Amino acid sequence: MGSIKPNDVREVKWYPGRLNSDITWDQARNRTPNQISEAPLASLVDIKSLSTLLDDLTLLLGMPTALLDPQGNILQSAGWQRACTDFHRATPGACINCTESDLFLSSHLKEGEFIDYKCKNGLWDVVTPVFVGDAHLGNLYCGQFFYDDDLIDDSFFVAQAERYGYDQADYLAAIHEMPRFSREQVRRIMGLIVGLASYLSHLSLTNLQLSESRGQMETLINALPDPVWLKDTEGVFLACNQAFGRMFGAPTCEIIGRTDYDFTSAELADFFRQKDKEAIAAGTPRVNEEWLIHAESGQPIFLETIKTPMSGVSGRAVGVLGIGRDMTERKRVENNLHLMSRVFSSSGEAILITDADNRILAVNREFTKLTGYSKEEAIGQDPRMLSAGNTPPETYQEMWAALLTNDYWQGELWDRRKNGEPYPKRLSISVVRDSAGKVVNYIGTFEDITDRKAAEDKIRFLAHHDVLTGLPNRFSLYERLDQGMAFARRFEKSLAIMLIDLDHFKTINDTLGHNIGDQLLIQVARRLQQSVRESDIVARLGGDEFVVVLSGVEKAGDGVAEIASKVVTQLAAPYAIAGAELRTSPSIGICLYPDDATEISELIKCADIAMYHAKANGRSDFQFFIEAMRDEVAERVTIEHELKIALEKEQFVLHYQPQIEPGARRVVGLEALVRWQHPTRGLVFPGDFIALAEETRLIVPLGKWVLEEACRQLKYWHQAGYADLHMSVNLSPAQFHDQSLPALVRQVLAKFDLPAGQLHLEITESMAMSDPEENIIMMQALADIGVKLALDDFGTGYSSLAYLKLFPIDIIKIDRSFVKDIETDENDAAICEMTMLLAQKLGKQVVAEGVETEAQLEFVSRIGCQWIQGYLFSKPLAAAVAGNFIQGFAG
Repeated sequence: MGSIKPNDVREVKWYPGRLNSDITWDQARNRTPNQISEAPLASLVDIKSLSTLLDDLTLLLGMPTALLDPQGNILQSAGWQRACTDFHRATPGACINCTESDLFLSSHLKEGEFIDYKCKNGLWDVVTPVFVGDAHLGNLYCGQFFYDDDLIDDSFFVAQAERYGYDQADYLAAIHEMPRFSREQVRRIMGLIVGLASYLSHLSLTNLQLSESRGQMETLINALPDPVWLKDTEGVFLACNQAFGRMFGAPTCEIIGRTDYDFTSAELADFFRQKDKEAIAAGTPRVNEEWLIHAESGQPIFLETIKTPMSGVSGRAVGVLGIGRDMTERKRVENNLHLMSRVFSSSGEAILITDADNRILAVNREFTKLTGYSKEEAIGQDPRMLSAGNTPPETYQEMWAALLTNDYWQGELWDRRKNGEPYPKRLSISVVRDSAGKVVNYIGTFEDITDRKAAEDKIRFLAHHDVLTGLPNRFSLYERLDQGMAFARRFEKSLAIMLIDLDHFKTINDTLGHNIGDQLLIQVARRLQQSVRESDIVARLGGDEFVVVLSGVEKAGDGVAEIASKVVTQLAAPYAIAGAELRTSPSIGICLYPDDATEISELIKCADIAMYHAKANGRSDFQFFIEAMRDEVAERVTIEHELKIALEKEQFVLHYQPQIEPGARRVVGLEALVRWQHPTRGLVFPGDFIALAEETRLIVPLGKWVLEEACRQLKYWHQAGYADLHMSVNLSPAQFHDQSLPALVRQVLAKFDLPAGQLHLEITESMAMSDPEENIIMMQALADIGVKLALDDFGTGYSSLAYLKLFPIDIIKIDRSFVKDIETDENDAAICEMTMLLAQKLGKQVVAEGVETEAQLEFVSRIGCQWIQGYLFSKPLAAAVAGNFIQGFAG
């Protein structure tokens, strides 16, 4: 209805003479029908109140009234007679007679006009239209009635009764009951009715315009993305838009008439109420900031509200208009800006920002701390003021190219502080562009990497050098050796590779401590460097192994032996360390490139093979690699592999050599001696595999097997009736230095239920003296178990009488090397006698090994040896044969 314009209320036309003398049926019929209003009458007029008014008017005037919409629907009726209620309106055909004429006439009248007419049912009606603007909204009727000068034609009504099936008498009675009015009465009544219709038209137009205005306003505020609401002074919602409804999680119709307490917590509702009151009291708009949960999203939002008091006609406040705006994003941006400002000012990295022309706009505190330039000194300057001048130009070219294509660059530059001190820095630059892609700013962050560069240099050095000596390490050796080989190939020269291993270094390290050992290695490295040219390579492989590479060697290897001899002499000279004089010597293996090998790994292997031959030749020597050495190594590898298989397949057996008490002529014990029952080589004696087993540490599992098997056999002989027999078992150095040895001994004794005193553990004199203080601890741990300890090969080592007194040993075994010549060598005889005397003084038992003649037996018996062991009585025997020997010897 947006096209309707407000119209003035038209005056009522008072018709002279007959009421319809100014407008006839024909005139009305020839008019264009009125446009019907799209808005229903009930939407613009309070029908209930209007009905009450018309009811009262009907009582006052005595004239029946009715209010109909343009479609003929009765909205109000009052004072209707029986003829209408019981007959005409109760019968569809008769009802049509009324509504046809009603609607036709009313739709052709204009505002302020009325017409009387007799309907098809024979009764008078008077109608006037109600408009909203130019559109027909409804009709006010008066009727039905008779004029006071009308004559009632009963035949017409009788025919009506017959047509519609009325009770004729009752229907005629109802017709004659109809009220009568003079035309003047009707004119005066219609003056009131037309005035009422005109007022309703004006009211309807006003209400329509208000409704349209309200609709437009609702459309407007609902189109707003921000929440809008209106409350009365008690906090009751009078209106709100959809954005507000989404915020509260309810449609607007459910919000109106309710308060904040229905939608939020009491605490928040109290806050809103207080702010409403403050706005009303102030009489001016008040701005507030409020956090609340948005019902639709479930997320907290930061709401900025403007609350404006609304005044009524009297000027007093009648409510509060609220407009809110979600400022969450702005708050987030503000917080981020504040955070970025704090990051900028307190960052641990220096930050500078330049414009598109590379002029500094801002710097932070760390920039000043790092460069020495204040903010005032830096702003407006080109960052090149920081350059130390020694960064390659190519670096800057790469930097600008990356910024142009990637908007980012990171790298290292050299800068200079304000005091002139150069330093390396790690710089990251980011490009900031506007929406059009134009460069706006450059942001650079950098840090001083002096310490890191130093650490990197150190790491780089350590990656290529030995930490202790500073010599090139294995990795660096291989790199430089590869370069040397390329040089040798180009100029048809040779290289000599020396692999150097220090003799007895482990003894020094173990007895004097690792600190002394380290100092010795440092001096060895220095002597090696002094023994060769600067162009030669000196490297440490690890432990006590060094490599010297001699470059520019002639094909025949001339001069290499002289240099090797010089190295042996230099390294064998005494070392003054910690106030003591230490000695060591080198074993050197030498190979030539390309004569012996062309690959680095093969060259090192060849030198290693030659070095082991130098050790085998008595140490403190050098050996050149020859191909025959490789065969020996191959055989050694084969034996090592076969040893592992022998352990897995239990190819080892024990032979037992009896120990005899000469006075009683009885077997008191046996020494267990291991043999290898090789599947192809037959019985292999210990001298052919024990040394290799020691080197490969296969001796540990082998020694465990020997201990268990010897104890098992001893238990068997005890059960056979020889309960006094003891068993002697040799310990290897690896076993003896194994901290788990005491636990193993206890376990084996418990397993075979043997008395600890009948197990004798033999260690060599050289083993005992390798680290006497530590070895005493191990000996004591074994002695505490109850086993007896025997010092084997006595006289061949360098026993200290002071340590010999401290060792918790029970038995001393005189080595066979002294026994074999006692008949002819007075010195050997004297050593045996002195050993016996020493043992007696210390309370030790003595076993003489290697007794093979009656003369030897007579001598060792005479000097007091308690037990005898040797081929005179028996060689080592297999277990079954040894059992027979024990039985036969006893018999």
